[in-house]
Amino acid sequence: MNPGRRLAVTLAALALSAFGLWLATRLVWLRTSYQSPLRGALSVQSTGAEVRPELAAVALVAVAAAAAVVATSGWPRRLVGGLVAAAGAWAVWLCWTWPAIAPAPGSGGSGAGAEGQASSAPHPPADAVVVGLPERTAAPLLGVAAGLVLLAAAIGLVCWANAMPRLGSRYAAPGTARRVPDRDSQWWNALDAGEDPTLSRPPTDPGAPR
Repeated sequence: MNPGRRLAVTLAALALSAFGLWLATRLVWLRTSYQSPLRGALSVQSTGAEVRPELAAVALVAVAAAAAVVATSGWPRRLVGGLVAAAGAWAVWLCWTWPAIAPAPGSGGSGAGAEGQASSAPHPPADAVVVGLPERTAAPLLGVAAGLVLLAAAIGLVCWANAMPRLGSRYAAPGTARRVPDRDSQWWNALDAGEDPTLSRPPTDPGAPR
């Protein structure tokens, strides 16, 4: 795999993981049914943003890492890879262990009385009682997959740090940019070298033969 393709694959992995984590926060992770004497049957849905709001921060880390990758090389790029690896592992842990904060069946209807319920779902009415088992969706698996992709991108950053081009060099400060000699200087240099500069003039030159 050539250096340009390695960079493209790494950036694609970072973008894919960021999108996957963001999408996971928008999906429903948990549906809980309640019975209220005043309102009857109720269903409360909890999204990933309510269950694990930290995933949005991890997605932002992936986006920031993509920007840092194209502007760094060598050890700074490996440092970015280490931070990305930590963020990816954290995302996997957050999504894999989230049932620990899900409301337990029969935990009661008081919104503030159940710690898990208060942390993972909007508060139901105070007189509501949980009916049956909470229904967990497969949405957290998307967060796990996105975290694993982020880990793979981190491995690529660490292993290919010096084998990927540094696109940020084209945005270097004007003082460090290479100066392009003007046409007259190029002609004089060609004459000094014993060459005929008129043979290499661009077609757009007004003096070029038609």
